[in-house]
Amino acid sequence: MFAICLDTSSLTNVAFSALSDCLLTYGISDIIPANNSDSLTKIVQDYCKPQAEVLLIGTPQRIFHSLIRRLTLSTTRLPSLVAVWDGTTEDELVAARLPWEPVRQAWLNDTTSDLRDAARKASKTFATASFTVQSFISGEATRIGGSFAKSGVQRYFRKQASGLGSIKLGDEMNFYRSLPEHLRGHYPTLLFSSRDEHGVSFGIDYKQVPNLRDLLLNCDISASQAASALKQVLQYEYGQAYMGHLVPTPPNYLEDYHFHRVWRRMQISCDLDPTFVDLISAEWLVINGKRMPNIPTMLYVLENSSAAKKILVPEYVSPYVHSDLHLENILVDRQNNTIWLVDPRGYPVCDIYYDLGKLTHSYNSNYDLLHEGRHETSLRFETDSSSCVKTAIVDFTFVATKLTALYAELNELMRTVTYETLGAKTDEEKKMVDIRVLFNEAMHLCSDMPFHINKNSKPNVAFPIYATGAKLLAEVLEMLGIDPMGCSGSGVADIALERLRDMGTKKWAFEA
Repeated sequence: MFAICLDTSSLTNVAFSALSDCLLTYGISDIIPANNSDSLTKIVQDYCKPQAEVLLIGTPQRIFHSLIRRLTLSTTRLPSLVAVWDGTTEDELVAARLPWEPVRQAWLNDTTSDLRDAARKASKTFATASFTVQSFISGEATRIGGSFAKSGVQRYFRKQASGLGSIKLGDEMNFYRSLPEHLRGHYPTLLFSSRDEHGVSFGIDYKQVPNLRDLLLNCDISASQAASALKQVLQYEYGQAYMGHLVPTPPNYLEDYHFHRVWRRMQISCDLDPTFVDLISAEWLVINGKRMPNIPTMLYVLENSSAAKKILVPEYVSPYVHSDLHLENILVDRQNNTIWLVDPRGYPVCDIYYDLGKLTHSYNSNYDLLHEGRHETSLRFETDSSSCVKTAIVDFTFVATKLTALYAELNELMRTVTYETLGAKTDEEKKMVDIRVLFNEAMHLCSDMPFHINKNSKPNVAFPIYATGAKLLAEVLEMLGIDPMGCSGSGVADIALERLRDMGTKKWAFEA
């Protein structure tokens, strides 16, 4: 994708530099100013890129981070072709994301017209979604909701689901209902709820404040400000919801909450995308140049290590842990210095490390950037001619380097916040926290692929998520004193795939 900025002659050097910096934040480095008809003619003639997309900036003065962020999203939740106008009459084009070649041809057919007119013609030819600036940045363009639920904003926030989606939504509804009074201060108020043969629906008080993911990706807050908000979250989540309501960890906790979930999701991934059959059945992975066994092999070894499981299983759990504590589910009211938690998973019980793993998967593994398609990735296979051993080679890089740096800074800050909140002071205590958090993060990534498998996804999101999960799992084994490279001997890979065929077909305890 490249950008063409019209009427940049009206901008000062400082303003154009700020615009370029904004585009660069979201991975757009090819930025072309078009100040007059001569420069426009040269651009159209020189830029013959049949498969390229163009980000056309029609009104540079109206551009800001949240607008560019949404325009550059690569997600099947957002229309791939978008035009944003100043007002509902569509008189003035603010910005548009369009296929370049139709825009180029429309202008070549009428060189007396403005490039905005060419974009207008191209947008009417293709299935282009139109928005006003306000509707586009408010989230109406992307609001779908979790749990396969239809969501919307009235005087309250309503969620409803039927079929499989009603199971998970029902768990969330029960969580809101069961919260003790003294824990309700950081959750929206449950206003109404119902369950019948048609499904589940409920409404909660609508909090018109942004979530932490949007604040970061829109560059509205710094890493230190985000860490301060997360410290407030953890003081509540750990100090009150978890430590204030400890109950003994149930038997088979790791198997029920983690291992079976990963086996099942790997099988679902194979069912959804045949490429995953080849990816998961490969004995070895090479991820960004680093060789390691595949996830089934490492998971099988970990699952059968009593010593490792003794370290990983939490001593206690709580019925009031959020259990889906990623950055999008944390709302931040900066004016009143208040945080709100939304979309709890609603497990019967859960532990604090599960939620810490959800947090770190956002900023340690850069899930938020993968989710938005701010990366490039490739997958290929090699088979050794003598041993017939197959290797899957996954490469991926992030293109939004400024956002990557922002998340890396947050990751470093949160290590200290986590140690302080959990009271980990000695090296041994910190190591225990690190192992448990990393294990949970790995399990979340290793089981997240089905939610991102879509034939229209460009770039592919599920492959780098799988690769990241494998990389983390190898790190967990190393921290537990298990050599990942030694996992694949004595036919373990074949045994692990047999385990996948067995557990992958069995319904997970919390499947929805």
